[in-house]
Amino acid sequence: MTKILGIVSILILAAAASALAQSYAITYSDGTVEIKTAKGWSVLSIGDSVPLSATVRVSQSGSLELTKGRARLTILKDGTYEIARLASAAELSGALGAGARISQKLQSLTSDKPTSTTAGGVRAADQSSQAAVTWVDENDEVRSEVVSLLAQKKYLDAAQKLQEALDESPSPAYEQEFAYLAGVAYYGAGQPVRAFRALSKVSPDPSVQWYARYVILKTQLLVDSLDYSGALDILQPFLSANPSGEPAQLAWLLTYYCQKGLGNTSAARAALDTGYQLDPASETANLIDQQRKAQ
Repeated sequence: MTKILGIVSILILAAAASALAQSYAITYSDGTVEIKTAKGWSVLSIGDSVPLSATVRVSQSGSLELTKGRARLTILKDGTYEIARLASAAELSGALGAGARISQKLQSLTSDKPTSTTAGGVRAADQSSQAAVTWVDENDEVRSEVVSLLAQKKYLDAAQKLQEALDESPSPAYEQEFAYLAGVAYYGAGQPVRAFRALSKVSPDPSVQWYARYVILKTQLLVDSLDYSGALDILQPFLSANPSGEPAQLAWLLTYYCQKGLGNTSAARAALDTGYQLDPASETANLIDQQRKAQ
């Protein structure tokens, strides 16, 4: 009898471990997040486990991040969601893990010195006021420090520095760029919801130097949340303007994930081919070629 009880206990523990392995952990939430139970809806909090079979509801302008190992599910909009369906959709697109690679590429492209004449124009226009010149220079210093922190992967330090600068009400041009860089910092820190919230405050002019990177990051966040149609709504106008360089290749790679996630196989393949041909020797072309060979 003791032996039988021992076997039963082992089986129960194994079943519990298997169930836990299939569960996601909540790493971020805001608004109201609930799970459907036999008795109705129960509120969830950060740290709670959510089974693959669960249905969750997000409301009051809420959002939710769930992780299981290296996999992450991100919900940015109110609604009711089946976790298994979200996981299946993410697997179908092949985008799981792609965000980290694209994030690294974005950070390598962020350290360029801006060539826009906006800051210079402000400085030149305000030569009569030494205070105004100092104010602009301080914004330059903040940007340089943030770029350095991003290069060192000190993402939360960069985000804090940017928030402090934004609280000081910088000029409109810097305010937009600082909000964008906050998105980069939060995404690098593994906090996509905060990154999306930061980018929602940005409405950049397409002429600014970092515009292409903003497009890539925002669409990556939408891909992470499985909003493929929303991502394409941003990508398609951007690509119709015939951008160049690796940002353009990243846009085509993201287009591939969107089209594949939507089940558009031929359009997905065409996106890979177009992106690869822009510059077969680039690092992004290597990422694209990995997907081409996996077809």
